[in-house]
Amino acid sequence: MLVTASLVIAQNDPTEGHGSFNVGVGSVGLSFGNSARHTGLRFNWRDRDIEMINGVNFTLWRPADELTGTINGMALGIVSPAAENIHGLSIGGLAVLAKNEMIGVSFGGLAVVNQGMTAGVTMGGLAIVGKGPIQGVNLSGLACVAEGDMTGISVGGLALVGQGLMSGVNLGGLAIVGNGGMAGLSIGGLATVSNGAITGLNIGGLAVVGKEGLRGLNLGGLALVSEGAVGGINIGGLAVVGLDGIRGLTIGGVGIVSKKEITGINLTAGDLRGEESDEGCTVKGINIAGYRIKANEVSGFSVGGIMTRSDQAKGVLIGAYNRVTGTQRGIAIGFYNYATELFGIQIGLLNRAENNPTFFRILPFLNAHF
Repeated sequence: MLVTASLVIAQNDPTEGHGSFNVGVGSVGLSFGNSARHTGLRFNWRDRDIEMINGVNFTLWRPADELTGTINGMALGIVSPAAENIHGLSIGGLAVLAKNEMIGVSFGGLAVVNQGMTAGVTMGGLAIVGKGPIQGVNLSGLACVAEGDMTGISVGGLALVGQGLMSGVNLGGLAIVGNGGMAGLSIGGLATVSNGAITGLNIGGLAVVGKEGLRGLNLGGLALVSEGAVGGINIGGLAVVGLDGIRGLTIGGVGIVSKKEITGINLTAGDLRGEESDEGCTVKGINIAGYRIKANEVSGFSVGGIMTRSDQAKGVLIGAYNRVTGTQRGIAIGFYNYATELFGIQIGLLNRAENNPTFFRILPFLNAHF
């Protein structure tokens, strides 16, 4: 059997800007220069107006200003390999650049920058910047920034910043900032902050702030703060603030604050209170505060070390001073107990029930009305 092969050595693509010296058959083989289309091994000083490169593309210098074409395979560069789309392995001494899609494994000595979608394993010595979504495993020395969603495992030496939803495992040496919400495991060395809702396991060395709510296991070295509802297990070194309600197990070093309902097990060495609001605040469950419990309604088992103040009360109140300006149903134990309307028992040094007959309104040790 006779086998024949054709080896072509020719100047390819004679059009302006695409001069190249090729060894191979057609556009397949070895190319030196700025060939627009090639399959195989291609070496070029500076890519400009490429169309389709399949195989290994190696460039020495930064690309032309306008990124075009697609590289499938390996995009390698001393300075910065670049194309409109890069699929496969891309490594740049300084950076890797793309305009539309970057899918695969990408490493930039300083940065990986893409104006579109980035997916796969992406590593930037200093930064990863995507104007679109970033998906997969993302590791950056300083920061990882996405104008779209950030999904997968994302680690920023200093910070992670996402304009969209950040989901998966998110670790920021100093901070994590997500304008579109967070879901999964989010840990910020100093702070974890979102303009949306934060769900999952969320840790901030100083604070966790979720404007539209916190749900899950939330730990803030100083504070947990939300304009929305806070639910789950919530621990703030100094305070837990959920203006739209707090539910679950809540521990605030010196304060737990809401404008609505606080329910569950609530523990603080300081102030457990409902801020003034049109709807009023209710504290329900097991409530223990070293200083004060204050709400429109308190129910369950409540211990206010210095004071408990409410308009309505149900259950057991224990504290030095228990003051109910409306109706109290249950038992109050303290040094001084006051109720405008008592339907239950007061035990203390001095007890006052305004709905008792005149001579029985103020009594020592015990007062009652049924």
